[in-house]
Amino acid sequence: MEALPTISIIFPRKPDDTAEESIQAVLQSTYPHHLLEIIEVIGQHPSKQRNLGVAAAQGDLIYFLDNDSIVPPALFSGVVKDYLKPPDDSDAAVKRIAGVGGPNLTPETDGFLQKTFGYALASPFAHFTMCARYTPMGKLRYAGEKELILCNLSLRREVFLREGGFNESLYPNEENEFMNRLRARGYHLLYDPEAVVFRSRRNRCRAFIRQLFTYGRGRAEQILVEGMSLSALLFFLPLGLLGYLGGLTLLLLGGLLRWWMLLPLALYAGLAVLAALQTAVRQRQPLLVLLLPLWSLLMHLAYGIGLLYGLSRHAWNPFKQAQQASSEAVEVVVRKQLG
Repeated sequence: MEALPTISIIFPRKPDDTAEESIQAVLQSTYPHHLLEIIEVIGQHPSKQRNLGVAAAQGDLIYFLDNDSIVPPALFSGVVKDYLKPPDDSDAAVKRIAGVGGPNLTPETDGFLQKTFGYALASPFAHFTMCARYTPMGKLRYAGEKELILCNLSLRREVFLREGGFNESLYPNEENEFMNRLRARGYHLLYDPEAVVFRSRRNRCRAFIRQLFTYGRGRAEQILVEGMSLSALLFFLPLGLLGYLGGLTLLLLGGLLRWWMLLPLALYAGLAVLAALQTAVRQRQPLLVLLLPLWSLLMHLAYGIGLLYGLSRHAWNPFKQAQQASSEAVEVVVRKQLG
């Protein structure tokens, strides 16, 4: 019988934040406690914090969690099984598995507004294939950066170190660029819909909009690092919507707007309402029919504006993020050692 791997769980957090509830959840795990290491990394630059956390870690596997990620007791045991028995169950496949992750779900304790944000994030209409990061989709399978997310992601430590770790000029999207790098070098990543953690959603509309704006900015900076590709074109759809609505506004102000120019907007609205209706029926919440189309629109516009901001900010100072990362102090605290 193959020995179970040791796991280093890494929690990056800001100096004024806490990870206590998340750490206590880890300590309730059914995985053998002597095989678990818990590391907090305190600072202001998460990609740098995570790299330094891995440098201090001793585990065979690295498990990245956010400071508010709440793990179910059986999470680590299930993920370890995925490493040992991938979908095609061959020795060659096992050796090429570099990481396993799953979705982060909205906890039942969240308020109504937070849950509506969670429904929007988990909507294929609002979030395309990235909805798999917020709701279990399908079965155990090979996946990539569009389905995996860093608040619930494990990686082999030796692979992480060998491949250079996260690009510290990126935050967010440091894991997206790293996963693309791994796949380009022949490694495999697994998405397990049963490997869930729980994370509370933003509790204000402004914070939710800012979240999507930040995702758009991070995507722009990732594209600037990696270069444009066909798969990256998907992320420009919100920018197209932003341009379309801006064009309609100019045409309206100029008295040039024609009814047929509104057909794409009508199609968008119809699809948004249909998606919202499906969620409303599933959740038995009629109010979602009104709220979710609005949240979808806000998500797309905020993401598009963030994308535009990220591209333009790079033109002013392409080295700003890297300069900040190198100068920021980070404290690594081992909360629980192996053994």
